[in-house]
Amino acid sequence: MSERSRFLVGIDLGTTNCALAYVDTKGKERPSADLKVFEIPQLVAPGESAPRSMLPSFLYLPGTLELPPEAARLPWTPPEGPIPSRIVGEFARIQGARVPSRLVGSAKSWLCHAGVDREDPILPWGAPSEVPKVSPVEASAEYLRHLRDAWNARFDPHAQDTTARLEHQEIVLTVPASFDEAARELTLKAARAAGLERVVLLEEPQAAFYCWIVSHQEGWQRQLRAGEVVLVIDVGGGTTDFSLITVVETPEGPGFRRVAVGDHLMLGGDNIDLALAHHVEQGWGHVRLDADQWSALRAACRTAKEKLLADDPPESWPVTIAGRGSKVIGGSLQGRLCREEVVRLVVDGYFPLTPRDELPERGGRSALVEFGLPYVADPALSRHLAAFLKRHAHDTKRDEDRDRGMVRPDAVLFNGGALTPAILRERLGELLASWFDQPCRVLTNDSLDLAVALGAAYRGVVRRGGGIRIGGGTARGIYLGLASGETTSPTGSNPATWMCVVPRDAQEGDEIAIKGRDFELVVGRPVAFPLAGSTVRAGDKPGDLLPHDPDTLSPLPPLTSLMKVGRKAKAETVRVSLGARVTEIGTVELWCRSRDDDRRWDLQIQIRSANRVVSSVDGVAQSDHVVLEKAVLDQAARAVRDAFAPHSDPDAASRLVKRLEEIFESPRDQWPISALRSLWDPLREVMDRRGLTPRHEGRWCNLAGFALRPGTGFPLDEARVKALWPLFHQGPKHPKDQTVWNEWWVMWRRVAAGLNRRQQDEFHRKVAPLVLPAKPGAAGARKLGRAKPEGQEAVELWRCLASLERLAPSQKETLGEVLIRDLARPKPGPASLWALGRLGARNLVAGPANAVVPPTVAAHWLAPLLNREPTDPRDCAALALTIAWLIQFTGDRARDLEPDLRDRGRAALERLGCAPELIDAVQRPPHDDIDRTRAAAVLGDSLPIGLRLTHAAEFESEPEPEEPPS
Repeated sequence: MSERSRFLVGIDLGTTNCALAYVDTKGKERPSADLKVFEIPQLVAPGESAPRSMLPSFLYLPGTLELPPEAARLPWTPPEGPIPSRIVGEFARIQGARVPSRLVGSAKSWLCHAGVDREDPILPWGAPSEVPKVSPVEASAEYLRHLRDAWNARFDPHAQDTTARLEHQEIVLTVPASFDEAARELTLKAARAAGLERVVLLEEPQAAFYCWIVSHQEGWQRQLRAGEVVLVIDVGGGTTDFSLITVVETPEGPGFRRVAVGDHLMLGGDNIDLALAHHVEQGWGHVRLDADQWSALRAACRTAKEKLLADDPPESWPVTIAGRGSKVIGGSLQGRLCREEVVRLVVDGYFPLTPRDELPERGGRSALVEFGLPYVADPALSRHLAAFLKRHAHDTKRDEDRDRGMVRPDAVLFNGGALTPAILRERLGELLASWFDQPCRVLTNDSLDLAVALGAAYRGVVRRGGGIRIGGGTARGIYLGLASGETTSPTGSNPATWMCVVPRDAQEGDEIAIKGRDFELVVGRPVAFPLAGSTVRAGDKPGDLLPHDPDTLSPLPPLTSLMKVGRKAKAETVRVSLGARVTEIGTVELWCRSRDDDRRWDLQIQIRSANRVVSSVDGVAQSDHVVLEKAVLDQAARAVRDAFAPHSDPDAASRLVKRLEEIFESPRDQWPISALRSLWDPLREVMDRRGLTPRHEGRWCNLAGFALRPGTGFPLDEARVKALWPLFHQGPKHPKDQTVWNEWWVMWRRVAAGLNRRQQDEFHRKVAPLVLPAKPGAAGARKLGRAKPEGQEAVELWRCLASLERLAPSQKETLGEVLIRDLARPKPGPASLWALGRLGARNLVAGPANAVVPPTVAAHWLAPLLNREPTDPRDCAALALTIAWLIQFTGDRARDLEPDLRDRGRAALERLGCAPELIDAVQRPPHDDIDRTRAAAVLGDSLPIGLRLTHAAEFESEPEPEEPPS
């Protein structure tokens, strides 16, 4: 550890509020737990600041001339210095209620949302294009910067005592216990962006319990006895965490051990606010609120909730927001929430008195996805609590819990701002008493809002050797997927066998060696390790093998690495051992070490990917985990090499697919994904010989795209697409052959989902000028050696561009406007409908939700399609598919079209002959399982599940089979 700091700081980076507590060690080696809350100066009105015990987790992005010039000046802003362009805290929340489109909130919830790129500027979610945006990481960093600057202004006002500055202190930063490795790493990245380097992470329920320990350090042993179990229920603004802590006997005396944490639940105060907002909106009849109004209503309902659930509440509270249009009386929408209905909606809806055997439904669609966040499907916290207590019945090591099949907590500690109303804590106490026929003792902290920050500061004291430590180590175990023979292999996201590499409850600083097992690592080529975590499995040891169990193992982003030795090292196989370490900051490191020399390769967990996992290719879900014999794969690889051998006959390339069908003993649409990916290695080997003849090149492009489609969703796909990408800059070797160009665009369309944002932008920049109206200086595409494409090539090029889901909405809008003009012609191009549908789709398959074009744009594109009467069955199928993509209901108000437009779209689908049950599916939020199957079809070449049409639009230069009707 570096030099000890003067202050020990605890920071609660909350969804709704941030707080900071500290201990001034005064240079003592083992300081006393003299905890203090830092009063945080912040703007409370334009140009007016005041200290508050908490910093509301809101960031406001003012518009030009919106506020007076000095409105955002902070006490520490130099008179001659620039005025901050962003506002954090109390005034941000106040001003954001007036102009919701410029307010960033719930950034912490976005940090754990893998459906978007969390490092892209996407917040405020759904804001107009003229509003500047920030990423969830940047918003979190802004809150921490404010805390840093406020601290430094107090403890180092003249910038002379650098040792007192916050960036030089030892900081304990809290995260939900359910945060996975990606969310933890992003939290640390936000801290580093704020200049805070000396940071360790602590689970929030543990921090709350640390606060209880320090608050009762003189008498806690009178409240808890050895062998008893404490349940911590932490309900914050965005997430709910459950933890179990047992009282244990140690050689030093009684102590504590955290034995279980719950899985991630995006369920908290935000859900309650949204439910109340929906209730109020329904009371206004047919009024449909826009995104700004909806944000304002949510804020108003939050205030009403806090007032009506307080200890001395009024009978009702007004809810008023600004109106739109001449039909709104007085320029506003007015309503009133009564205490009785709020109690019914909140207490009975989120904390119902359910039987202890009643569990949440598994799977299903999310109940609320407002503002793009996928909230938990079942809002009843009671059922999630029952599932948690059942899942960990064996972790307490008590016979009574095992026999009952459910943990009976002896005491409960409540935490989180959402549980501030006493009525909610009383209901939870009543619920537990009904399950076990006796009440649980309630442990109390003085403040539910400040307990986490205070406990985090106390954890700093414990790290210095003072106070009482909570044992328990890591919240989840880490497992690597193995193939037969106990060797790592990229055989899929759910290998048949898993090996424990980091056991649950591993301690900080533990060095873990996997003993008794040998591994071989290919150096010089990419390797992959499927990765999973578990908060449930407590008895596994490093090296233990277990079968795949979806009930106890949750998939994590796979480890993918290209191990190199020198710049030009060739591929070699190295005998290695596997090791791991739990770092002091709360993350996990994995590495491979050679058994024959001192070489070592570190493995990095991927955290940036926002892809949904695509577990099937063109609907062939049943073959996802089929693994063919190595001899068969070797025979297929030889067939590829022979077809592209020097001086080979062009007919050999033409017959290659038929030959592979004979080897795999199945038509190509039934080849398992493991076989498809195995073809890439020989195809890459013969890449330079693809230009032997035009037929060789056409076949190579066709087969390479087919083998890699959709470019994502299988271990090592990122490395494969990265190896393919240089070909884009080279262009075809036979640029005068029309068929080669057709297959060229087909190949890139098939792998488009695997291209990252930078690659898709570059693709668009160089290729879009081929289809867009000519502009001065837009000649970049001519480097590809093509004039404006026509016929089948234009079809394939448009489909390729429309498959670039990560493009910015403005780029998609420009492309879509060209297609709209084409559709207005008597005989539009055959690709226009399909491409327009993909560009305007409400629900992307492999792209982040922030890349969806605004609803107003999609509505503009939909309008001329609703009354089209195609006579060709192919046009009919393509039109139905396009309308379905444009009107798909997501539940996210920032993406969905107005209800009347969706109704008109539904009527058009009925007129076009779509099955009623499948039309209904378009009107409901997508189901996760359906999404994965539909993803393969959209990214491939078939119609998606959800539409049954007599004829499918077929645009392939070489026809491919359609997905069978659902």
